[in-house]
Amino acid sequence: MQVKRMYLPAVWLLAGLSAFAAQADVGPALSGLTARAESASTVFTSPAGITRLDQPELLVQASLAFSSAKFEVDESNVDGGSADSDTRFLAIPGVYYAHPLNDRWSVGASLSVPSGFGNAYGKDWAGRYLSEDSELAFVALAGTVGYELSDHWSVGGGPIMVYTDSMTKARIRNIGGSDGRIKLEEDGVGFGWQLGFMYEMNADTRFGVVYRSEIDPDLSGKPEFNNIGPVLKAGIGALGLRNQNIDVKFKVPEQLALGYYQGFGEDWSFTLDAMWINMSAFGINHVSVNSDTTSGTVAVQGDYKDTWLFSAGLRYQYRPDLAFSAGAMYMTSPTSDGRRTIALPLDRVFAAGGGVEWQWKGFEIHNSLNYVHIGDGNLDQDNGLAGRIKGSFDTHYAVVLDTQIIKRF
Repeated sequence: MQVKRMYLPAVWLLAGLSAFAAQADVGPALSGLTARAESASTVFTSPAGITRLDQPELLVQASLAFSSAKFEVDESNVDGGSADSDTRFLAIPGVYYAHPLNDRWSVGASLSVPSGFGNAYGKDWAGRYLSEDSELAFVALAGTVGYELSDHWSVGGGPIMVYTDSMTKARIRNIGGSDGRIKLEEDGVGFGWQLGFMYEMNADTRFGVVYRSEIDPDLSGKPEFNNIGPVLKAGIGALGLRNQNIDVKFKVPEQLALGYYQGFGEDWSFTLDAMWINMSAFGINHVSVNSDTTSGTVAVQGDYKDTWLFSAGLRYQYRPDLAFSAGAMYMTSPTSDGRRTIALPLDRVFAAGGGVEWQWKGFEIHNSLNYVHIGDGNLDQDNGLAGRIKGSFDTHYAVVLDTQIIKRF
C-alpha cells in the first residue's frame, strides 16, 4: 500500500529564470544578460564584463514579486476538486560589488537570491496525495576575477557557492480515517564555477559568452509524519523512516550563454541573448513509502529535455540623467505535457517589461516592472493509490518590480 510520494521541487535555473528571480542590473525581462556589462552586477551575470568598469561600484538590489496560480482539475479519481488559489508576495535582495585593481585586473563579489520556485495547492484538493505545498530557494555567493587581455578581449570567472533550502508537503491516505501528512525540509550547499569572455569590436559593439558549471547540492533532512494510522505507522517504523535522514540529490544544470550588444546613434542601444540549459541531465529523487518495499528512498531520473532561453532589449538615453528601456524573454519548456508532474509543473515562460534609469543625490537608480507568464502546465498524472489528476493552470503568472541602487566611488 502506498503511503506517500513526494517530489523535490525543481531548481528553476540558476540564472534566475523563474518569476521569483532577482534580475540584477540587466534590462527588463532578463535582456542584456551577457553583453551589456554596465554595472557591478556583471560579476555574476557576465564575469568578463567586470573589466569594463573603471571605478569601484556597489549595487544594492530589492525585487518585490507578486505571483498568482490556480490549478484546475478536469478529471480525477480522488475527491476534492481543483487546487486553492495561490497568491504570494516575495521580497528578493541582492548585493554586488566590483573593484578595478589597475588597468588590467578587476575583482568583485556578489550575494544574491538567483532563483526560487514554489506552489501551494491546498490540503483538500484532488491532488493532495501528490503535492500539498512545495518551496525551493537558493542563495548564491560568487567571487570574480577579471583580466583585460587586450584592447578587444577580456576574460573573467570564479567560484560559485549555492545554499539550497527545500520544503515539501503532501497528504497521506489513511485507511478508514482522516488524512495524515508528511513534511520534508532539507538544506545543503553545492559548489561550482563560471568562466566568461568578452570581445569588444569597438565602443558600440561587443559580444559576450559565459559558461556555468553543473552544481550538485547535497540536501538532507528528516521527514515529519502527522496523524498516521497504526498500520501505516508500523510500516514506516519498519522502514526506519521516522528517524532517518533522507538524502535528496539533484543537479543545477550547466549553462552556456551568448550575448550581443549594439549601440547606434548617440542614444540608442539594443541587446540579444541566447542561453542553453542542459536540462536533459537534470535528475531528482523522490520519497516513496510502500508496504511491500524495503527501502523508503527511490531514485528516479527526470525525463527532461534541453531548454533554450532567448531575450531582446532596447534602451534609449533620453538625457544624461534619464534613460528608458524595454525587453522581452521566451524560454522553451523543459518537459512535454505527457511527462509533466504536479510537484514540478515546469512549462515554457514568457516575460515582458519596461524600465527607467535616473539619478538622485549621487546615486543611480534603476527600476523595472515585468510581467511573467509561467505557462499552463497541462498534465495528466496517475500515481496509483495516490490518485490521478488531469488538468492545467487557469492562472499562472507573476509581476516583478525590481529596483537597483548604484553607488560609484
